Amino acid sequence: MSPLGVAVLGCGFQGGIHAENVAASARANLVACVDVDLERASRLAEATGAGRATERLDEVWAADDVDAVVVATTTNTHYDLALAAARHGKHLLLEKPMALTVDECLDIERACHESGITAVVGYKFRFTAAALAAREAVPRPRVLHAHTLYDPAPVGANSWVNDRAASGGRLVSSLVHAVDLLRFLAGDEVVRVYAEGAVVAEPTLGEPDTTVATLLFRGGAVASLVHGTAGASGLVSTWSFQTADAGVNATIHAHGRRVVVHRDGQADEKVEDPVTDPFRAGTGSLFEAFAGAISGETRDLPGPRDGTLSLLVSRCVEEAMASGQPVTVPVL
Repeated sequence: MSPLGVAVLGCGFQGGIHAENVAASARANLVACVDVDLERASRLAEATGAGRATERLDEVWAADDVDAVVVATTTNTHYDLALAAARHGKHLLLEKPMALTVDECLDIERACHESGITAVVGYKFRFTAAALAAREAVPRPRVLHAHTLYDPAPVGANSWVNDRAASGGRLVSSLVHAVDLLRFLAGDEVVRVYAEGAVVAEPTLGEPDTTVATLLFRGGAVASLVHGTAGASGLVSTWSFQTADAGVNATIHAHGRRVVVHRDGQADEKVEDPVTDPFRAGTGSLFEAFAGAISGETRDLPGPRDGTLSLLVSRCVEEAMASGQPVTVPVL
């Protein structure tokens, strides 16, 4: 098959990582870098060898050499861009959160299904060697724990992430990642949550940026989650997970890049992701899986339904924090 023609929409930090992955892939050609800031798009196009830079979306939707788009823009733009991609028959890799609301997510699901495009949500941690090894070692865990605290310094007070209208809320904009990886490791869906929240890093926000939550899964497994922007974790490491069943547990650490699998009476097994940059870990494999699915390969991919459910559970965590009561996750 001919290489996949890809346009990257949004040329900021995450868009830059995606552009590098596309440019490095033997499956794809990076044909365009697209941004409302043409100068920024031009810089990324020059750095990655993209075919062109533009600020005009109409050119992207009409372009015969664009088969797929990677959307790495602010969350409040995801809905319109995803629907446009579906309408114009462009395959879609969409950053998380998938949209601002669950209703918007459901609209995106329907549009992608009706158009027949391949659509993937950017849950990169599923594609790290550590997460895959943990899931294989403990396929049906009984207990899970996630400790995902971020250093608040890289996210400035004026960042769009702190603008709820743009990001959907500082807490939820990153919480969806932790929720999705718990769902992936559990191989099951969350049916009830309870949570307490606190304003820790940015008191001026007026809403919680940190939570301690309990998630109950349909099959009876339970997960605890400590998540927020209170500072990098000193307990195990930032972005650490443990998944356990009788006699076996897997501990993911180093921002999802390493795992130690412990089985009673056996030597520990250790797996480390070859990608050393935690912000890039899993992203290259995610894109390769996306491109492979477009070419007809059978892949286990985080699709639009995963984007919807991870946002739904995260919104239920917010609701539980506000109400002080357990919240049953609605059945969609």
